[in-house]
Amino acid sequence: MPLDAIFIGELGRELNERLTGMKIDRVQQPEKDTVLLVLRGNGGGARLLICFGSGSARICLTGAEYENPAQPPMFCMLLRKHLLGGRITGVTQPEGERMLLVGLTAYDDMGEAVSRTLAVELLGRNANLILVDETGRIVDAARRVDEEMSPLRQLMPGLLYRLPPKPEPGRFSGLSPLVRREMEWRGLPPERASLEGVTPTPTMLVEQGQPKDFTFLPILQYGPSVESVTYPGWSALLEAFYAEKDRVGHLKGRARSLTKLVRSAKNRTEKKLALRLQELAATADREEDKRRGDLITANIWRMKPGMASVTVEDFYEPGSPAVTVPLDPRKSPQQNAAACYKQYTKKKTAREHLTALIEENRTEADYLASIAAELDRAQTQGDLDVIRQELVQAGYVREPKGKGKRRERPAQPMRFVTSGGLEVLVGRSNLQNDELTFRIARRTDLWLHAQKLHGAHVILRCEGAEPDERSVYEAASLAAFYSEGSQAGRAAVDATQARNVKKPRGARPGMVIYTGQRTIMAEPKKDI
Repeated sequence: MPLDAIFIGELGRELNERLTGMKIDRVQQPEKDTVLLVLRGNGGGARLLICFGSGSARICLTGAEYENPAQPPMFCMLLRKHLLGGRITGVTQPEGERMLLVGLTAYDDMGEAVSRTLAVELLGRNANLILVDETGRIVDAARRVDEEMSPLRQLMPGLLYRLPPKPEPGRFSGLSPLVRREMEWRGLPPERASLEGVTPTPTMLVEQGQPKDFTFLPILQYGPSVESVTYPGWSALLEAFYAEKDRVGHLKGRARSLTKLVRSAKNRTEKKLALRLQELAATADREEDKRRGDLITANIWRMKPGMASVTVEDFYEPGSPAVTVPLDPRKSPQQNAAACYKQYTKKKTAREHLTALIEENRTEADYLASIAAELDRAQTQGDLDVIRQELVQAGYVREPKGKGKRRERPAQPMRFVTSGGLEVLVGRSNLQNDELTFRIARRTDLWLHAQKLHGAHVILRCEGAEPDERSVYEAASLAAFYSEGSQAGRAAVDATQARNVKKPRGARPGMVIYTGQRTIMAEPKKDI
């Protein structure tokens, strides 16, 4: 993420204005790479979150609650000893550095006022949090670095604290790669001087409704596919960005077990399908068995016991050419003919049975692929609950046992309103797709679905009237977004009246056939 020097400088000024003079009431370390300072003063309270994990390094105000571990980590105990009761004297940024220094006045064991500094280094995978005393020496670091780990810069208790080494001459570290690309895209040199006319603004980049990145100015290089959304403050931006990132991360974690189950079931089904296709291929010569039996039967008069083969006229071919038919010398001519007919019947019966099983396997594999697509699209715990309910009904997941089991209220379909004021309903699962299409939708409502892709059933409520084209396009955009084509620039979406959608007998949830459709090329977008 582009926590470059300019972004951090603006963040530091905001924190300095808000936090200077506030007292540290509590110090928590809810996670290995996260420290939370609970502050009071300046007419209220505040919570300062400091994260030094790779990929999530940041310092910002937060309103989130964190659960403390039963046993505080040693680093947390050290921070409590040195910081509790202290006051923040300022938040500064060393010039051009990707770090902030939180100055404090605290108290030593004798009750004497002493100065302390929290160095918050936001250096990507080398992010760290270091406590420095009044002499400039390191009290301790969240991540200690000895000489073996880095011959250039050690971070060990008792050593003088030194700023990170400067970049090589000629390298410019004031801007992130994102901003440098933006400057080049705008035709400006990637130098800090080129930003003198830019007013830093907290900006989140949003793609397909999901946070993509953040920076300090609107980004134009991605075109209309990525929206630049401004925030009222730098902490508010970081809090919103990482809250959504953490939410998606936790959701993926919860979905992992279901995804693994569905993937395993799909793999088993595909293995069965491959084996049955091989078995089916082995029945391809069944007519040859019947042909051999017919030729043997027609020429029994010229055969003798113990023969290994017989040469006969092949009356199946024009001109009846001579052909040699192999025989089992241990069997009589009649037994050889009967064996050929038996093999033919066996292969014919197997082919009919295998054809039905193969169709069943293909249907099941396609159904499981649709479940996997639903899991990929899941955005809330409610979405996962609906999918789990579907897997329970389909027999892939067992219903939890036990009395007093709480029944969760099933999640409702997603609801949107078009610019024309028409309601749009979007299914969260195959079961809900069926509910929408065959129970909720009126016959004259418009039904939409991404063409030849797994995805949600979308209903545009038309209230018995002809919908305006803008509303139809917006509903089509939702159908494209909530499908396997969500990452494409455009997707084909079929639209027809709900009366034209039918469910074949015995079909899996969500599987339908339809007629009378028209196809709309729509941009996958949920916030259209």
